[in-house]
Amino acid sequence: MPNTIWIVSELFAPDDAATAHLMTQIAEGLAAESEGSQYSVSVICAQPTYTSRGQKASRREIINGVQINRCWSTTFSKDRLMLRAVNVVTIMMTFFVKMLFRFRRGDRVLVVTNPPPLPFVATLAAKLRGARTYLLIHDIYPDVLVPTGFTQSGSLPYRVIDFATRRLYQSVTRIITIGRDMKKLVLQKNPNLKSKISVITNWADEQMCPVPKEDNKFQNQVGVDNELVIQYSGNMGRTHGLNIIADAATILEQKGIGGVRWMMCGWGSGKKNLEQICTDKNLQSVTILDPVPREDLAALISAADISIISFIPEMSGISVPSRMYNILAAGCPIIGITEPDSELAQTIFDDDLGWVSPPDKPELLADLVVQIYKQRSELADYHQRCRNAATTRYTKTNSIQAYYALLSEV
Repeated sequence: MPNTIWIVSELFAPDDAATAHLMTQIAEGLAAESEGSQYSVSVICAQPTYTSRGQKASRREIINGVQINRCWSTTFSKDRLMLRAVNVVTIMMTFFVKMLFRFRRGDRVLVVTNPPPLPFVATLAAKLRGARTYLLIHDIYPDVLVPTGFTQSGSLPYRVIDFATRRLYQSVTRIITIGRDMKKLVLQKNPNLKSKISVITNWADEQMCPVPKEDNKFQNQVGVDNELVIQYSGNMGRTHGLNIIADAATILEQKGIGGVRWMMCGWGSGKKNLEQICTDKNLQSVTILDPVPREDLAALISAADISIISFIPEMSGISVPSRMYNILAAGCPIIGITEPDSELAQTIFDDDLGWVSPPDKPELLADLVVQIYKQRSELADYHQRCRNAATTRYTKTNSIQAYYALLSEV
């Protein structure tokens, strides 16, 4: 009987959250790569809980060569902390039982870092069953909890989680980060782990491509002719610092500088605050749209001249925005509001794919936008470079082959 490559993730299709989408593509890509080899590919995941909440999926099924095993858990609202904790506890219990029964000696287990207890549970089950654990880091704990205000660096909860995380890193077979800044942060904590860390970037959806403006259904929503359209699309959470965009828009309007349209589209805890700011300041240059389905993303991004990805300070190494690869594939240059050593900034610098501006400096962002507006004739070259980078450097094929090479190594 062949050994199994296990993908362990709470989120998986039919959920359409970013993690679910990526882990589904990894599983199906590995299944295609391993066809005819010594490995089969299986998944342990939860029932749909995010975009497909309430939808009941089969407990076991095979889709695109992947054996999917879904575990039961409570599905209380994630908006209440105690109920969310109950969900996590039940998920961990059912996952652990499933893994103990399914893992076998020689299997490879790829586990993602969300929810935070999951890699600990998966590593324990793998160790008990003689399987190898490969840790895919999407968020670095406890560091991600500091900018969001959940704890302080040096506090007792921080030190406890940090100690446990260091032990986890030491116990797994290999570590995969999705950015160079993440690798750097892990090595700062654990200098002796250099030989076991690999960087495998995310990628753009294969169907993502530029949509001509004359065929674009969003074109009539983005502004008037000759406006420079700067778009933010995606999650509007605690770490994304959307206030800097509203502040930059305010600066330009107060100076009487027109010709710029800020197009905001997304969801999350920061959206209501952004809407309130725009109302209070009577910002005329900001348009806020509802989220769009994934199949409309290419058209939405293509309707803009530039996309913007923003972070609050001290997020370098903690989070890498997967959305930037879809933005590049749509041929859209990026303004990155981020530290210069972040993966977002380094990606922009590598191939001259846009501009980088520091967090919490709205006046610099406003000045940058004015500069770009004056040099709009150069945007066509940026569009071409972005599209080329997405189709040659940041492809699903490249990343899946890297995953398979790592997981199948002797």
